[in-house]
Amino acid sequence: MPAAEEEHVSETTVADAAGGRRPVRHLDPDRVRRSPGASRVDATTYVADRLIVRGDLPDALREAVAPEVERLTAGGERAVAVLDPWPVDATEEPQTWIDGVRRIATEMGYRLTYDGTLGDLAVDDVDDETFGYALRLVPERDDDLEVDTWQVLERITAELRDLDERDELDEGEERTPRVGLDHVLRAQRGRTTPLPFVPVARPRTTPLPVSAVDEYGRPGTGGLTPVRYLGGPPRRALDDGPTPWVAADGTRRPVVAIVDTGIGSHPWFGEYDPQDPQDSAVVVRTASLDGAPVGTFPVPRFDSEDAEFGGLSVDPLTGPLDPVAGHGTFMAGIVHQVCPDAVLMAVRAFGGSGEVSEWQVLHTLWRVLRYHRRGAQGDDGYHRVDVVVLAMGYYHEQPLDYGYDGPLRRVLRALRRAGVVVVTASGNDGTTRPMFPAAWAPRLHREGGAVAPVDDRQLSAAYPPLIVAGATNPDGTTAIFSNDGPWVTCVRPGASVMSTMPTTVDGPETPAARVAERLRPGVRATVDPDDFTGGYATWSGTSFAAPYLAGEVAGARLAHGGADTGVPAAWDAVTSATTLTGRGDDGR
Repeated sequence: MPAAEEEHVSETTVADAAGGRRPVRHLDPDRVRRSPGASRVDATTYVADRLIVRGDLPDALREAVAPEVERLTAGGERAVAVLDPWPVDATEEPQTWIDGVRRIATEMGYRLTYDGTLGDLAVDDVDDETFGYALRLVPERDDDLEVDTWQVLERITAELRDLDERDELDEGEERTPRVGLDHVLRAQRGRTTPLPFVPVARPRTTPLPVSAVDEYGRPGTGGLTPVRYLGGPPRRALDDGPTPWVAADGTRRPVVAIVDTGIGSHPWFGEYDPQDPQDSAVVVRTASLDGAPVGTFPVPRFDSEDAEFGGLSVDPLTGPLDPVAGHGTFMAGIVHQVCPDAVLMAVRAFGGSGEVSEWQVLHTLWRVLRYHRRGAQGDDGYHRVDVVVLAMGYYHEQPLDYGYDGPLRRVLRALRRAGVVVVTASGNDGTTRPMFPAAWAPRLHREGGAVAPVDDRQLSAAYPPLIVAGATNPDGTTAIFSNDGPWVTCVRPGASVMSTMPTTVDGPETPAARVAERLRPGVRATVDPDDFTGGYATWSGTSFAAPYLAGEVAGARLAHGGADTGVPAAWDAVTSATTLTGRGDDGR
C-alpha cells in the first residue's frame, strides 16, 4: 500500500485464539479517503486482514473449503483454504458475489482465503441457524504490501451493490450478504490509566471535561487501588450441594456466565491454577464444549502472563500490570455480593490487554449458546445459563450502519431466544456515541422511575431485550465517565466499587517507603500500589455496573423459582431488575 494511503491508520496487534497475533488498524476519520457519495466515517479499530460475512457459505466457497472444513471438524485443527485468484485475462463479469470479492482481492494484490481458525459457524449450525464466517486477505507476493480490509471493504460495498441491481432474484431470496470489518472490542481505555475504558475520538475543541473523566483512573478518586476488607464472605441462603450447580435442597442455582478474563484465586472462589483450573462451590472454571473450554482465549504459555494469575502479558519483563489484570475476578466478586447463591461460570474471552476481535467474541458466545442448549435438553456435563454479562465494546465506523444485523448481533439474539438474559456495559467515555453491542438494546424513554420503549416493536415476547448498565458514583449520582443514551437501560453502582482481586497478582511497583521495623518484628512501609495479594480493591467503570445488574437478574431468577427456565422466566427477571415492561409482537 502506498505511503500516502497509510495515513488513515495506525497499526498494532491483537491476540488470536489460534496463537500468535493479528495485525490491527485504527481508522482515522480525518484522513480516510471515502468514495463519492459514501456516508461519513467515524473512528474505529479493526483486524487488518479479516472480514466477517453474514449468512451461509456460497456453493462455490463451500466446494473450495470442503476438505479443510472436514479436517477441521474432525480434528479441531487450523483450516485455512486459499481460493484461486481471479484470472487476469478474464473478460466476463463475476456472476456471483464471492467471485466479485475474489476479483477485487486479486486486483488489489491479495489472495482470498477462507479462515476456519476458530471453526465454521456456517457449516456447524446451531438448530439450523447460520451466523456467518470469515474471509482473510493475504498478500499475493512477499513484498511491502500491507493488508487493509477497510480499502477492500469500500470496493466490495460499491461493487456488490451494483451486482444486486443487476441480479434478478426469486421472491424471498436474500440479496448479497453483508460484509463487515472484524472490529476490536475493548474492556479498557488505554495503558496510561487502570480505569477500564473504551477509547473514542473527540474533537480537539470539545468542552467535555476529559480531566474529570480521567480522574477515575487515579488511585484515591476511583482508580484501581488495593484495600483491606474487614468483613466476611457473602452468606448464601442455600447450603452448598454436591455440585456448584445445585444447592443442598435440590434447588437449581442461577448461572451467570462472566465472559471476560477468567476468575482467579480468592478465598471466596477457591484456588486457580492456569494449567489445571478447578471448580469451587461458587465458581465453575472447567465448563467445556466437546472437550474444549467454552471460552476461546487460550491459556498463556507462562502463568505470569495469565490475566487472573500474574497479570503481566503486555510488558512481561518490566510491567506495569496489564490494563485489565484481575478484571474477571473483580466482576465475579460483584455478582457474588449481589447474588451469593448464583454459580459463576468463568468464560475466558480475552487476556490482560483487554482487547479481543469481534470474530473471537462471536465464537465464544456461540459456544456459550451451544453449551446452554445442550444443558437445556439434559445432556450430561452441560447446564443451562441464565445470564451472560459482557464488559467490552466497540464504536462503529459508519453511523448509518448502526442497525447492521451481523453475526455478532444474531448470536446475541439467539442467546436471548434460548432464554438467556444478556447484560452489557454502556462504555466509559462520557459520550452519547453508541457503543456496541450495548447500542443494540431497545431505545427507551423515562418518566419518573419507570422506563418504557420508544417503540413497542423493539420488544418481543419471543425473547428478552438486551439490557445495558451505566455507572453511578458512591453517592448515587451518575459517574461522569458513563456513556449514556436512549439505549442505556439503567444505571448501577460502578465507581469506587469494592470487590475481589486475585490473591496471586502483585505488580512490579513498590511502596514509596519501606524500612525495617524497630520496635517489633516486621517491616514498616507505605501502601504498595499494585500488590493485590490481600484480595480486595476498589475500581471504577461500567464494567462493574454490568455485573451488578447481572447479579440482580440472577437474584430475580432465583426468587421467581430456580427451576423455571426459558423466555418467560427470563422476561420476568428483566422486569424485576429494571422495571422494563411490555412485550411487542416484533423486536430486536
